[in-house]
Amino acid sequence: MSNILRRLGTEGTSAGIPNYPGREEGQKMVIQDKLQQPIAHSELKETVISPDAEFKGSLKFKDSLRIDGSFEGEIDSGGTLFVGKTGLVKAEVHVGNVIVEGKVEGNVTCEDKIELRATAKMFGDIQAARLTIAEGVNIVGKCSVSSQKPAGEPFKQDRPARLDFKKGRDDKMGAERLGAGSSSD
Repeated sequence: MSNILRRLGTEGTSAGIPNYPGREEGQKMVIQDKLQQPIAHSELKETVISPDAEFKGSLKFKDSLRIDGSFEGEIDSGGTLFVGKTGLVKAEVHVGNVIVEGKVEGNVTCEDKIELRATAKMFGDIQAARLTIAEGVNIVGKCSVSSQKPAGEPFKQDRPARLDFKKGRDDKMGAERLGAGSSSD
């Protein structure tokens, strides 16, 4: 701005600004370059559910959602979910990224990263490509961290649980007892 004022001098705007060749094209290139640059966190469009708000239902968003209030239902987005210290989420969550400082009750599936900060309380299963857990976090649930995309049925085990092995052994022993009892007839 000061360069423009110096060029104008004391004559004011009547002197005009010289027209440099290619000036308009240069400006367009700068704008195009800016459009292709990654968006800084502060430039993201963020939707906020404030501490005094309660929301129930199904929620979809594009960029970023911050929950400082209460939400119950289902959240589905490729964006970033932030649960603040005063936030309470009771939902099935499918998002790109999640940062938790408050309380989440429900299963959380992320395409990329889950970050649980020191004040976070997580009650449900977690599935993500990356997971960060700070000291002091409370988690009750299963964690599955894999760089592969989440499957439709997370945490499904291919092998039988330990109780199934015991049940099979008990059934076998019971059949032997039954066979021993029937031979006495």
